[in-house]
Formats: sequence, structure tokens, C-alpha cells
Amino acid sequence: MVSPHRKTATSVKRFWRLGSVLVLGLVTSHASAVELCHVANAGWLIKGNNASVVIDGLMQEDQYEGRFALPSEKMLGDMIDKTGLFEDLTYVLSTHRHGDHFDPKATIRQIRNTSGVHYGVPADAIATLAANGLTEVELERVTAIADGPQSTFDKDGVVVQTFDVDHGPNQPQNVGYRVTVDGVSFFHTGDINTSRAQLASAGINSLPVNALIMPFWYGFQNPEQRAAIDASWDYETVVLTHFNPEPQPWMQRFGGMDGVQASIKESFEKALVVTEEGKCASID
Repeated sequence: MVSPHRKTATSVKRFWRLGSVLVLGLVTSHASAVELCHVANAGWLIKGNNASVVIDGLMQEDQYEGRFALPSEKMLGDMIDKTGLFEDLTYVLSTHRHGDHFDPKATIRQIRNTSGVHYGVPADAIATLAANGLTEVELERVTAIADGPQSTFDKDGVVVQTFDVDHGPNQPQNVGYRVTVDGVSFFHTGDINTSRAQLASAGINSLPVNALIMPFWYGFQNPEQRAAIDASWDYETVVLTHFNPEPQPWMQRFGGMDGVQASIKESFEKALVVTEEGKCASID
């Protein structure tokens, strides 16, 4: 069920590989709803009763001249300080190293300002952290996710599984995350641009999730990609994300941003579009 509302305000290590049976067999039952709150662009907060996870939301530097939204100063400050919505923050995860998903300076700033938060980043993003001054001691709170094999880790009742989800030719490593909080599961694809065959090879085969978070363009008027979505995930709700702050010229033939969003939502049985910062939906 989806119920939208607004909230008020290691040393670097590799993960153990898991067999597909274990990956598919992790928690499938749940007792209560979990909040899914929009941060900015493709960034989201998954907020449980006692632990929460940010994916692709910790950013402070505009590297794209306003093409993609950043968190407001208030939202960023709450993330950095673990206050407000983020008071029980457990993990900060990044799908890939592009600046509209990952910000090394903001990551280092938060690491130095908080305790108890752990970080997962693609292996090819570690160099950017080091280049921005992350120390060896600080690096102990960061896990480099190897390109390819499935992996898993958990803390404070949060279970995180990682999958290789291609970003496309000549693009950086992209990690798909299946995050389970209080028994409710979410999959964030990152900037997906791939085939059914690649997803199958990564072990994503009818993978059960309560909410599938993915860029709005993947599968939009593309039957092959849409078939890949339906074969790869057994999803209840699709959460469409990564909308630009301003409509793009190509959207005019669909009636602008509103028309694009309406068209995509109609193509799924249960779809959620949230673009407002801090707006949450209950997922169970």
C-alpha cells in the first residue's frame, strides 16, 4: 500500500558473495509501514522505526548548472547533522559516482560530523574520496562495492544487498541496492540503461520488492525495457524518479512534464511520483 503525505521536519572491504537462493529468500514478511521520503533528484530516504537509509541523496555541489535538483540547505544540514528526518540514519549509499548521485565533499563532511553512519559506494568512487582528503581512519567507515558480484551486509536491522546494474556504454560502475527495513524491501536501480540479459546475469530474476525506485525514462515507450522490468523484479509499486527541475524540450510532445508523468504512471498498475523535497509515502 502506498499512502503519500508530508513529514515535518572499512578499511575498504569487499562483500561476501551470496547464492541466489539466499538473496531471494531474505525477509519477505513485514509488520509495519516504512516511510519513503524524497530528498532530491534520484535521492531518497528509507525511514524505518529505528533505522534509516539514504540512497543517492547526500549532495551539496552543483556540477550540472542546475539541470538536476540538490537538497535544500535545511535538508542537507539535517543529513549532515543527523537531525530531523535523519536522526536515526544508519547507511548512506551511492549507486554511482556521477555528481547528481554522489558528492565526495558532502560525504566527507558528514563522516567528520557524525558517528554511527556507514557508507557504501562503488569501488570506482573510492579514488574521489581519497582525492578530497578522506583519511585512512575515516575510510574504515566506507565499504567499496566490487563491480560484478552480488553482496550483502546488515546493521541495526537493515539488510542491504548489492547488484550489478549497468549504466550503459562508457559509463561508470552502477550499483543497484535492495534495502530491507522493518521487513519492507526497496530496490534502487541507480541510472539504469541495460538489457534483460545483463540483469539476469546479475541475479535479478523476479526479485521481490515492495517498491522499485528507478529513473522515469527507463521503459518509457520502450517495450523491450519494460519487459526487462517486469521479468527482473516482482514489484508492488514503481517509484519514478530523476525528474529535472524544469521540463525538457522533448517533453512538449507529451504535454510537458505533467503529461510525461501521467503517461508513465498510467503504464503501471501502481506507480508513485514524488518530486517535492521532504514529501513521504508509506510503503507496506
